[in-house]
Amino acid sequence: MVKSKKRIFICVLLSTVGAILAACQGSADPSKAPDFTLLNLQDESVNLSEYRGQVVLINFFSTNCPPCRVEIPDFVLLQNQYGSRGFAVIGISVDQNGKKILPGFVQALRINYPILLATSKVIRDYGNIYALPASFLIDRNHLILKHYTGMVTKDELEPIIVNALVDINE
Repeated sequence: MVKSKKRIFICVLLSTVGAILAACQGSADPSKAPDFTLLNLQDESVNLSEYRGQVVLINFFSTNCPPCRVEIPDFVLLQNQYGSRGFAVIGISVDQNGKKILPGFVQALRINYPILLATSKVIRDYGNIYALPASFLIDRNHLILKHYTGMVTKDELEPIIVNALVDINE
């Protein structure tokens, strides 16, 4: 009898947590990457919609996040390898003084993809980013193929990117 009550309690608790999490996500299609307009380091507006038709890796990062720094060279390699085939990486910095510190950071790590400055809206739209790095791999229709919380490697990303690019090029 006690085990039965515990199971019921756990089921009710899990259902309640699930309902709260669903309510926090809002009514937007959870598989669709939210569009955004953010400033790059040259104060130009960049929209995700400009990348329609491309496979895109959106990476939220901070310059003082060690795992973020570790994964960036893999993103540079992926951009070099698949950029001409319709793949793009977009870095979104959550740094407080991004405009001051990012140019040197970009140069030091030889980042070859756009770096944009996060807003509270984009952080909220992508599920209230709470841990860094956070990455979203999206297909050519901007449906989220995979969401990563924490560091992700080229070896993890490459098969998904290749499959998504095959779909584009067929």
